[in-house]
Amino acid sequence: MRYFLIAVMFLLSLILPGTLFHFWSWSGIKPDLLMLLTIYIAMHHKLPSGLLWGLGAGLLEDFYLGRYIGMYTLTLAVVALLSYWLAERWYRENFLITTLIVLIVTAVGQMLVAFLSLGAGLQWSLADIGRLVIGVSLYNAILVPLTYPWIHQSFVRGWLRYRPRYER
Repeated sequence: MRYFLIAVMFLLSLILPGTLFHFWSWSGIKPDLLMLLTIYIAMHHKLPSGLLWGLGAGLLEDFYLGRYIGMYTLTLAVVALLSYWLAERWYRENFLITTLIVLIVTAVGQMLVAFLSLGAGLQWSLADIGRLVIGVSLYNAILVPLTYPWIHQSFVRGWLRYRPRYER
C-alpha cells in the first residue's frame, strides 16, 4: 500500500501542474510539485533511498516533459541531497523550519534548472530567471502548510511509514 500511495503522489505531482495549477498560476508561475515531493521524501528517508528517488523521479520527469534528458535528473538528485542534509541538521518537526527548508531547497533547485537551461541554449534573461526562482520557491513554500502536516504524519505513523517485512 505504501508504494502504491507514493506512486499516486508521483503521478499527481506530474499531472497537477499542467491541469489544476494552470488555472492557479501567478504570471505563469506554477509550483514544482515533484520537487516538493522529493524534498519531503528525502527528509523522511535515509540518504541512499532519497537520492535514488531524486534520480528516478527526475529521469521520469525528463521523459514526461520530453526535452533535455538529464536536467531534472540532476536537479532532483541535488534537491534530495540538500534536503536530507538540511533535515539532518535542523529540527523537521518545526513547521516554520520545514517551510524555510522548502524555500531554500526549491530556490537552489530552480537556480540549477535555470543554469542547465542556459547551458542547453535557452535565451532567458536575468529577470526571467529571478522571477522563476522566486516565484516557484514562494509557491512551494506556501503549499507547505497544506501538504506537510499530512505527509509528515503519514511517514511517521500512517500509510507511508516504513514497515520491515521481517521482525527481529
